[in-house]
Amino acid sequence: MSAALPPSSSAAAPEGTGQLPVLLGTSAFGQNERAFPVYDAYWEGGGRAFDTAWLYGHAYGPGCCERTFGAWAKSRGVEDEVWVLAKGAHTPECLPDRVEPQLAESFERMGRESAALYMLHRDNAEVPVGEFVSVLDGLVKRGLIGSYGMSNWPLDRVREAVAYARAHGLAEPAGVSNQFSLIDMVQPIYPGTISANDAAWRAWLAEGGMCLYPWASQGRGAHALADPAELQSGPLAESWYSEANVGRLHRARRLAEHKGTSSTGIALAWTLSQPFPVVALIGPRQPEEVRDSLAAASRRLTAQECDWLEHGTGEMPVL
Repeated sequence: MSAALPPSSSAAAPEGTGQLPVLLGTSAFGQNERAFPVYDAYWEGGGRAFDTAWLYGHAYGPGCCERTFGAWAKSRGVEDEVWVLAKGAHTPECLPDRVEPQLAESFERMGRESAALYMLHRDNAEVPVGEFVSVLDGLVKRGLIGSYGMSNWPLDRVREAVAYARAHGLAEPAGVSNQFSLIDMVQPIYPGTISANDAAWRAWLAEGGMCLYPWASQGRGAHALADPAELQSGPLAESWYSEANVGRLHRARRLAEHKGTSSTGIALAWTLSQPFPVVALIGPRQPEEVRDSLAAASRRLTAQECDWLEHGTGEMPVL
């Protein structure tokens, strides 16, 4: 098991994840026939890190996504080579005493005994932060997880967790997984989901160096729309539509044409080009989409390009 070592935004990914700062999401794959070709393409392209969760696939077959991932790893003989981000304790079971039982069940489903990184899938503001930190520290000390973090937590609670760990000599959080992308999530996609795409989060991440593991890091398919105007009326509208986001889609398309790549690839490059450590969770559904994301994972944009994509000030940088 490899510990999650926060990378710099332009350097190596966490130890054991391979050379690419991305994690392949497993939430869409509860069947071997759909998952294996995608996982194979990711592995062949150098991807080694996977994002899993106890809840993935729960609505149509509890545990199916973890079992499918475990079956793939075993069938390919790579159980000891994969780098796993596991998540659990989702609402309504976001409680300290549900962390280890769900983690044990996830391990049983995946056929493994440890995870490189474990994250609480949601926060429960009624539980003192120290209770969560103490449980997670115990899992680290016992070698069940290499490190821990939080997904969909507000900034004040993450900061409190760091302070509590330091004050009590416990393992500190190694990462946070909130939504973050070039286009803003204007309404939560799922109940309890939180974005880190605001000034306070960005400043804190840049100052403290904690690694962000953003989900929906490529805008959840918005950049693949035939026409950016479809964002206003299509199925993505509720969570993603704004005039500012439509402008970002147009600019990403222009820069992609200039660089000879895809708009979705530009979106991933923007996410990975921030002035703080980022390892992006990606969600391709087909092998060709995997290859497009992996090609973009090594691309970095300049600060001027990032600013133009987000804010549209001035002319498109031509470098």
